[in-house]
Amino acid sequence: MRFCGACGERLRDAPLPVEAGERRPVTVLFADLVGSSALAARLDPEDFRALLLGFRKTAADVIARHRGSLAQHQGDGLLARFGFPIAREDDAHRALRAGLELVAAVAGDAAAEGLRLRVALHSGIAVVATLGHGAAAEPGAMVGETTTIAARLQTAARPGEVWASEATRRLAGPRFRFTPMGDIALAGLPRPVAAHRLEGEAAEAGATTTLPLVGRDRELRSLFAAWRDAEAGAGSALLIEAEPGMGKSRLVAEFRARLGQAAEGAVMIAAGSQDGESAFRPLLGWLAGAIGPGGRGALAGWMERVGLAAEHAAPLAVLLGCASPAEVQEMAQAGRRRRRRNLAALLAGLRAGAAGPVCLFVAEDIHWADDSSLTLLRQLADACAAPGARMLLLLTRRAEGRALPGAAPMTLRLPPLTPEEGMALAIAAAPNELTPAMARQIVERAGGVPMFVAEAARDMEAGAALPLTLRAALTSRLDALTETKSVAQLAAVLGRSFPVALIEALAEAVGAPPPRRALRLLAEAGFLEPEGPAEAPTGFVFRHELMRDTAYETLLRSRRTALHRAVATLMQARPGTRPEQLGWHLAAGGDAVGAIAAYDRAAHAAAEASAHVEAAAHGRAALALLPGLADGPQRWAAEARLNIALAAQVTITRGNAADEVGEAFSRAHQAAQRLGDARVLLRTLRGLQTYHLVRGNVAEGHAFGQAVLDRLAEETDPALLLQAHRAFGLGLIYLGRAAEARHHLTRALALYDTERDAPHRVDYGSDPQVLAYAHLGWALWFDGEPAAALAADAEALRAARALSHPHSLCFALAFSTALAQFADRPGPALAAAQELQALAAQQEFPYWAAWGAILEGWARARLGDAVQGEAVLRRGLDDYAATGAGLLRPYGLALLAAILPPTRGAEAAALVAEARSLAEAGSIRFAEAAIRAA
Repeated sequence: MRFCGACGERLRDAPLPVEAGERRPVTVLFADLVGSSALAARLDPEDFRALLLGFRKTAADVIARHRGSLAQHQGDGLLARFGFPIAREDDAHRALRAGLELVAAVAGDAAAEGLRLRVALHSGIAVVATLGHGAAAEPGAMVGETTTIAARLQTAARPGEVWASEATRRLAGPRFRFTPMGDIALAGLPRPVAAHRLEGEAAEAGATTTLPLVGRDRELRSLFAAWRDAEAGAGSALLIEAEPGMGKSRLVAEFRARLGQAAEGAVMIAAGSQDGESAFRPLLGWLAGAIGPGGRGALAGWMERVGLAAEHAAPLAVLLGCASPAEVQEMAQAGRRRRRRNLAALLAGLRAGAAGPVCLFVAEDIHWADDSSLTLLRQLADACAAPGARMLLLLTRRAEGRALPGAAPMTLRLPPLTPEEGMALAIAAAPNELTPAMARQIVERAGGVPMFVAEAARDMEAGAALPLTLRAALTSRLDALTETKSVAQLAAVLGRSFPVALIEALAEAVGAPPPRRALRLLAEAGFLEPEGPAEAPTGFVFRHELMRDTAYETLLRSRRTALHRAVATLMQARPGTRPEQLGWHLAAGGDAVGAIAAYDRAAHAAAEASAHVEAAAHGRAALALLPGLADGPQRWAAEARLNIALAAQVTITRGNAADEVGEAFSRAHQAAQRLGDARVLLRTLRGLQTYHLVRGNVAEGHAFGQAVLDRLAEETDPALLLQAHRAFGLGLIYLGRAAEARHHLTRALALYDTERDAPHRVDYGSDPQVLAYAHLGWALWFDGEPAAALAADAEALRAARALSHPHSLCFALAFSTALAQFADRPGPALAAAQELQALAAQQEFPYWAAWGAILEGWARARLGDAVQGEAVLRRGLDDYAATGAGLLRPYGLALLAAILPPTRGAEAAALVAEARSLAEAGSIRFAEAAIRAA
């Protein structure tokens, strides 16, 4: 920060340099006079000059009449563009009409005897910017393949013809008649271009206005039926699902409007396209808006007003970034209970924040939500469906995005509007000038999507052509906002939603005027919607993602990069900035090193909070940026570290045998070799060891373990030795060498230190003491000491429960369930298997859920329910195979063979033979006892 040396006033930072220009959708027209050389040879130069001037004047008039702009004359040819400086939704139509008119004008000019014009058009994205500097500068120059294709395609056309590329033909739709000319190879272009000869116009044009609700009576009845049920104490969750633009949000808005006062206390949550990797981001956005400005004091006041228990203060304060040091410490000490407390606090906050005799919750666009938010919404859906609940949860999503975990709620799928409904919407929304014929043209192109109908109708001018894409309509609306367009572009860089304070800081950084007036105008124009108190909005959100995309994509890439860098600088100085948001801006701003560090921090924070899916997503985002680093030690170190961390998180969510785990450890191993870091190399070898063990390649995994031990012959670091001996002991158990395994597992337990080794739960995915006790239970059992085995198993469970670490507890329960099976104790095995599956389902750990199903099936059959037991066991085997694992399959097949009735002896024998073959191929010796017993 700088200050004036004379008066002490703060000096404004130098604004970012502005590069003039935009990326725009344009239709380019290229025309050339054929026969001009021969005519020039016959005519006096002055006569020929007059002829050319006449042609140029005619061309300029035609292009201006169709609202194009003449970019340049090139000898006896010309280049025109439609879509700059002002975009119109029917630019392609205007260009095609201009082409036809130009050809007709030249053909009908008696003075131009022997001359013919050939024209070609192509539509695409072009950069329109000043080219060059000083006196040599060319303002408004158009650069890009779009111009090149139009110019090259023109040479393929015959005199007197107008040709269009496939892109322009698609935009033209049924309004124009074409004859296909096939794929044309154009000089200098890597691929042929599909060309079409324009024969003439075949249709009229259309116009616009506003959006009533049309064609959704059935869905509204369903919403009100659910509301009446909730009033009677039979609450529920209802999902509205449809493709973009089908009116999901509009339906919800109409429902709330008709509810009137009863819906005023609704809790409104909305996810954005950047929310998928940020734990709880949509929920925190609602919470921050409900609390208002004021930090920790505002949170305390809100909690008192809504009657929220004090136990939820610490998790909410930490999530919102306004916690006291004591609260930060409290949550840090919560360990693996942290995620549970976060979920409980947010759920309680949602329920407390909803007012009214019936609590209404609305969560929009959940296809963009992060997995933690979806988990919480699942809990809220279950709470709404509880007996006596006077609550209703409405969710909206696109069919192709993320979904609520577990069983899908009752779903309303919005169909396209019928032609009759589309007509009604277009006529009702359009200005008075729109005729039924124009409305029909809109409906034909809109494909039954209400948003397309509405956006096309809203900005149509009387007599204008039908807008061909929603993007064209939005670009047109954006260009019309001359006073506010630059602010819309700044806002688009920030994302779908943004706080007012941040865009004000960004405007100052780029030397733009204060944006508040422009934000208000954008809201009045329907581009933005305010968030927070009506009298003083604290933020804004683009009305839909396509509006944000339209504003963003008009910026030159170089300008976007500079703006993202400026946003990143501002965010680094703002308390409470989420590292994944900072990482996104740093990456878009070209700072790969900074972005990788930010995503790394985000991944670590998510892992500590048991948000493992988000942690893995942050890790992948960081890894995707590695190609931006120079090849060398810095990149190799980051590649190894990030891949190891990713493997740990994927292991937790999908199991050790997932392909991504093996790929991540292999990449990390290669990077460690190039780096020459012995400790990182050891970690990758450990990861590959476990990966191959769980895949069912025990001998190969054991070889990796032996390599680790050999490299640690002179090592004294107890943490490294602990992990080496623990995993090596497990491999020995699988190989059937129980006595040797006991030695290594006992050594691992002796090396364990509770405080020092706590980070292993994040770095490796599980607590090493819990695992060592669980392994030791198996080793003691196979070594003939059943009492000691059960004691070690009990210690593993005790330690896991004390840690409240779900993944470690799943590990302990899985080994305990198998130990109960070894001892032929179906009752304890069933209880442990059911607890294991419940926890694994809650945490979304498919590997452990499959393990539990295999053993539950065996236990059920042994307790007399053979049919159900076989079904559950087979399902478990299928689910286990789906994780990529093979270690447990021989054992599971043997258990399945053992529960089959004597009448199915041949089937049982085949299962045993397969189990024996797999055990032999994978050196899976621990399964031999079960195979013999079967």
